[in-house]
Amino acid sequence: MGQQAQKHKSVERSRAPSYFTAAFHPSKSREYREHRPSSHSNNAVIRSIAWNNLGNRIACGLNTNLVRVWNPDKPEAKNSTELKGHLKDVEKVVWDPMHPDKLASCCNGQVKFWDYRINRCLGTTVTTGDNVNLAYHPDSKVLAVGTKDDRIHFIDPRNTSTILKTHKEGTQTNQVTFSHNGEFVLITTSLGKVVLRHWPSLEEVYSVDAHHSAVNCLQLDPRGSTLAIGGSDAALSLWDTAHWVCLRTLTRMDAPIKSMGYSFDGAYVCASSDESTNIEIVCALKSLPRYILADECFCRPIYVLAYTGDPVGLKIMGINAV
Repeated sequence: MGQQAQKHKSVERSRAPSYFTAAFHPSKSREYREHRPSSHSNNAVIRSIAWNNLGNRIACGLNTNLVRVWNPDKPEAKNSTELKGHLKDVEKVVWDPMHPDKLASCCNGQVKFWDYRINRCLGTTVTTGDNVNLAYHPDSKVLAVGTKDDRIHFIDPRNTSTILKTHKEGTQTNQVTFSHNGEFVLITTSLGKVVLRHWPSLEEVYSVDAHHSAVNCLQLDPRGSTLAIGGSDAALSLWDTAHWVCLRTLTRMDAPIKSMGYSFDGAYVCASSDESTNIEIVCALKSLPRYILADECFCRPIYVLAYTGDPVGLKIMGINAV
């Protein structure tokens, strides 16, 4: 890695909440500007962001038909990597879970696969409809592509010329993801349900009545034991995936939840909305362990938060600011 990671530091459980909160003080954030024009109105808009599995690169999908890959240690655009080739706004970016240097991105009618190290497009798949969601199978051999017309295309990244299969959900869908073991596809619906389908048969095996209104987003914690679900009712619910019971419902948000993310250890979950400037960060566990590790992983702080939504562009904040 070129540097030696710092030794572990133990933090008392009673101090953990304040330690975590202090990490996200605005003064510790770092800005990653797409460019620096005199007027913010000319700034490129970031539509999607994603960390790779090592946490040493972050990709941004832009409304300028561009994917940019940042090194968090170098906030100047000249040190980033531009991936060019999309014909329309890039709606979503996602990293290959098995290869920290490969990623996929989509725009309307098109999905591209990249290796950012060599700044090369590895393949392009033409799809029908407006692509809005991407999700890799854990073995990285399949990519699920969700569209606005409620279709889910499944693509083999090794053979991008054809689509493996297409599934049409019977109601509006907003996000799709795979379970950590790769056996199930989880699909959000406008009916407030999360539908579980077996992979690759896509037969429905279970559905979770999660919210009274549309479910917009979901994410499994790193262990796969808890599913976080965000709805248009501005509520965030946490579900036990072993018994499918609701553990907690958080209602502090004041706008529909559109995106969320877990910390590396599943202890914290953050949620945000397109209609609010607040990012809600909550403890996802009933109780914290006696000690938490506050060391640096891959020469980088463990608790790091990346976000966008204002004219400045990408911001990253965390313990010992990146």
